[in-house]
Amino acid sequence: MTPPNAVWLIDASAVIFRSYFAMAARGLEGPGLPAPVRLAWLRFLVKVRRQLPDSARFGVAFDEALGSGFRHALDPAYKAQRPRPDDALKDSFRQCRALTRALGIPEAASRRYEADDLIALAVRRGRPLPVVLVSTDKDLLQLLRPGDGRWVPGAPAPQSYDELQKALGFPPEAMATYLALTGDASDGIAGVPGIGAKTAARPCARFPDLPTLYGALEAEGPEALGPVAGAAGIARKLLQGREAAFHAHTLTRLSGAVPRRFDPAARALPPLTEARLEKALIAGGLVGYAL
Repeated sequence: MTPPNAVWLIDASAVIFRSYFAMAARGLEGPGLPAPVRLAWLRFLVKVRRQLPDSARFGVAFDEALGSGFRHALDPAYKAQRPRPDDALKDSFRQCRALTRALGIPEAASRRYEADDLIALAVRRGRPLPVVLVSTDKDLLQLLRPGDGRWVPGAPAPQSYDELQKALGFPPEAMATYLALTGDASDGIAGVPGIGAKTAARPCARFPDLPTLYGALEAEGPEALGPVAGAAGIARKLLQGREAAFHAHTLTRLSGAVPRRFDPAARALPPLTEARLEKALIAGGLVGYAL
């Protein structure tokens, strides 16, 4: 059950592109985000807002660090395979940001930090309140703590921290370590050669973070991994790949030290009035459309 005082934090790209690709499959794509996609985004925000209590807090993070973020400076291969957005798509996202603001919902974006980092900032500022992360992005799971949840758009209900831990085989907060070991092909992160998903999950369940894992390996050798088949070979691969693991960790670890005024937990949202809805339609370039 979602705590009534939870702060809901939405990864805009996860929701908007879900609508975009659904409409593209029906042949409705065009330059930028077609009006039906922007309308779907507005309807999504309104639906979530109406389902939450009046005291609810939530905010939205957008991605503008597409090729210009600090991780790209650390590693040119980071997300290098992804196409860059054209001007039409950038304009459409600006409209999505504008209609979000028109509803009175806190939102943020940065050319240096990704949406995930902005959400990490909001989580840090909102503690000790529980959070619900709205995203498909596995990187964000590292922000979760007991009592939190993650909702994948389209799913009937959020997954609890305990449900996610059971599915992963390790605590969600170890996700940055897990991805540093396995790598993440979708983001162009190499990881440690020879370490796959099942092998990485075991030390992530045993150690709270990457430095602790490597400290134990250097002090105890294979015994640090516990009663695992092939522990000697796994320990050897991990130690040989130490530099790769720590480099990958600089890319997989989210930064909450973002110089932005983004604190959705600070105040409740204003009432969702007809005037606000009309203002949002105008801001989104959706005059003439009905909610």
